[in-house]
Amino acid sequence: MTDPAKRRAPAVLRAVHILDRLAATPEPLGVSDLARDIGAPKSSVYGICETLAEAGVLNSEDRGYSLAAHCLRWSGAYIERSSLVSDFQRILSRDNRLAQYTVTLSTLEGDQVTYLACRNSDSPLGFTFRIGMRLPAVYSATGKAMLSRLPLPERHAILARPWHPPFTANSVADLASFDEASERWKELGYAIDNGEIRDGMVCLGAPIIGPGGRPVAGIAISMTSAEARPEVQQELGGIVRDIAASMNLHHGD
Repeated sequence: MTDPAKRRAPAVLRAVHILDRLAATPEPLGVSDLARDIGAPKSSVYGICETLAEAGVLNSEDRGYSLAAHCLRWSGAYIERSSLVSDFQRILSRDNRLAQYTVTLSTLEGDQVTYLACRNSDSPLGFTFRIGMRLPAVYSATGKAMLSRLPLPERHAILARPWHPPFTANSVADLASFDEASERWKELGYAIDNGEIRDGMVCLGAPIIGPGGRPVAGIAISMTSAEARPEVQQELGGIVRDIAASMNLHHGD
């Protein structure tokens, strides 16, 4: 059989790395920055970026390249085909218990969570969730919830990279602390981000379980620290856990 590695197209892999890098920054990036970040020759990066710009996937600006609106076609197509997103939107339209709160749906991609759907509340949190946003899984409520449901060796393999720099003084400090807290999250059925992404914001997240008992996504609620009294956390955590469990039924468990 043909070696799969021989069938790969390096230029395509580099294009994906370039798109990922541009998606992670709000500012345009030049060829030198992109080449350094993805470890590729400038000439190769320039050729790929110019091709993507000609195809309408990137904008070519004075300060470098940025993602073009064309990318939204892929995002929209993915969201339209995602039963998870459909379930999330349908449940929130029927269930008014979380009407006053920010609610998000995300999935685990490596050591990051990517947000698939968001319903931001009118109450000021000082933080706005966006579709496509990525955050370190170890600090986010859904990331904690999903990672806690993975076998320990798999979780450790995912988190083997250098620990992500903390966002706040509350951010979990290391893998040992994360593992210890994971036992409590599994017992509760939901995980807590207590000001780890942003000071003054508390999030409660529960895993959505798919075939084989594996987490396929997570749903979370966000509120201010002032709102997050212990009895409120317990009540809302139970609601988030129940909603996630109702979505499990649609995905194999």
